[in-house]
Amino acid sequence: MTTLKTDFWGLENFYYDSHKNFSNNIDNLIYQNDGFSNYSKEGISSFLTYRYPIATYTMFEDFKRLDSSVIFENDKQTPYWRPTFQEQTTSEEVAIIKIRELLKKSIANLVKGKKRIGAMLSGGLDSSLIVAMLKKEFPEKEIYTYSVGFYGDDEFEFSDSVAKEFSTNHKKFILGLDDITDSSEHSIINALIRKKAAPLHPNELPLAIAQQQAKLDCCDIVLCGEGADDIFGGYGRNLRMYLNFDKQKSTFLEKILADYRYFSIEERQRLIRPEFLVSDITLSEKIMHECSSIDIRNQMLYFIQRLHTKGLIERGMNALAFNGFSAGFPFIDMDLVNYANSLPFSMKVKYNDGFSDCDFQNVNYKDVSEKYDTPKYILKKMAEQYLSTDIIYRKKYGFPVPFEKWLANTNILELDNTVFNSSDVSYLNGWKKYMVINLNTFIKIFNKYRK
Repeated sequence: MTTLKTDFWGLENFYYDSHKNFSNNIDNLIYQNDGFSNYSKEGISSFLTYRYPIATYTMFEDFKRLDSSVIFENDKQTPYWRPTFQEQTTSEEVAIIKIRELLKKSIANLVKGKKRIGAMLSGGLDSSLIVAMLKKEFPEKEIYTYSVGFYGDDEFEFSDSVAKEFSTNHKKFILGLDDITDSSEHSIINALIRKKAAPLHPNELPLAIAQQQAKLDCCDIVLCGEGADDIFGGYGRNLRMYLNFDKQKSTFLEKILADYRYFSIEERQRLIRPEFLVSDITLSEKIMHECSSIDIRNQMLYFIQRLHTKGLIERGMNALAFNGFSAGFPFIDMDLVNYANSLPFSMKVKYNDGFSDCDFQNVNYKDVSEKYDTPKYILKKMAEQYLSTDIIYRKKYGFPVPFEKWLANTNILELDNTVFNSSDVSYLNGWKKYMVINLNTFIKIFNKYRK
């Protein structure tokens, strides 16, 4: 009898074939099965919506994986953890103390016994807070920081400022289009795709390149800020979506995906052959049913933590593991996650100046966030003990890859015609063109194993 337990966020996957042969390396299963029959319509459709295959799906029709936070026994997956939002009554002061205590403990667990600590540094709140806490709470550690920018766009002004303030050993890298689309046989991109057995997110290659330097610098671990937005309410616009929800017109999942999915229904139908498409509503509704009884504001947080966070952490973990590093994500410590989930919603996304939901019933939710409220409010209040307000409260910038500039004149791509409908990508924006390039690179790499 096989008994397996996956971790909270699926940092280590367990894959299996139709005979229930398990492996934490999908390449082993592909080899044992003499290849795979075809690409998975669930995997490709997931990628077009979420940028990774969700839940138990992979990019291959023949293979599945265990969900995160489950025990597999007697041919059944039983969850032992799911996000819960049983809100506790507490004061801001108490919450700030507790968050600081739990985040410090999480960092301490990760750096215990390690001397030289690397940290990814964008200059935004999350990565800057990790660097500040490392420097102030663990002064005996050597701190190395790494930033990545792109020709045409970068955040070096902010990361340089943080590195200077905390006197870290700082290095930065600037990449161009050729760097992040190089699919030659021995490129890092090919190696990362092979290791992941899925297409990449745009930040995987920059992370891997920076962390290669961290390895050369003899860092014992590299810490990353992923997960803070997911736990503390950083996606403010999405978290106000409930303001415009009308249950007479759609389900909340339909409302979410209408805004969240990367490729529209029309775009994917134009781009991908029909046999590789399936409804993303169908793919996601089982997971969203898990939270159907909780407050609608927290349903969006549940969606994020079950369907967004795993993809975010997987791509970060792929880059770390590629360079031989273990997981380094302080914000997804489970004690911290469970505590943050127990806090009132208003401590995550807090209205300014006494505003409330009643003031925005007839306002597009996209015009509310960061104008009339403060996303990630309680984490920002805690961060005031470590960082200047200029860093804490500057507008969130996102990952500044200038695909619009780089790919503006790219209208035709040479694409695999067994998966793609045509080579015309003129109707897609730059980010989507990059995703198409990446999906096609994945297909080219694995086609040799396709039966």
